Amino acid sequence: MKILAASLLILITSSAFAGGGPLLRLRAEIGGASCVQDAQCRTVAVGAKSCGGPEFYLPWSLIEGKADKIAALAKQYTDARVEQIKQSGELSTCQFLADPGSVCKQKQCVLKDDKAM
Repeated sequence: MKILAASLLILITSSAFAGGGPLLRLRAEIGGASCVQDAQCRTVAVGAKSCGGPEFYLPWSLIEGKADKIAALAKQYTDARVEQIKQSGELSTCQFLADPGSVCKQKQCVLKDDKAM
């Protein structure tokens, strides 16, 4: 169920930008987020809410992803969302979404708290 919810969020969010753009490239850079220990797992804040803060977090692995590329792609997507929000007048909840952190479970980095997706 968690994977389905995350997939739907990504599908909905990526459809807001024709061709997927930075979010699809970000997901590709993250890959399968494989790991063997918690220390290999990280999170990246993605997107923007109208009153500030990220829309969600994605887990990624030091084994597969390159930190600078992941950060750059997340920033590209976030910047595009900020512009989209400005143009559309979109409103969102002003609830702060804290970084949930990530852990290695069954050889894959996952969020500690699935509510951050």
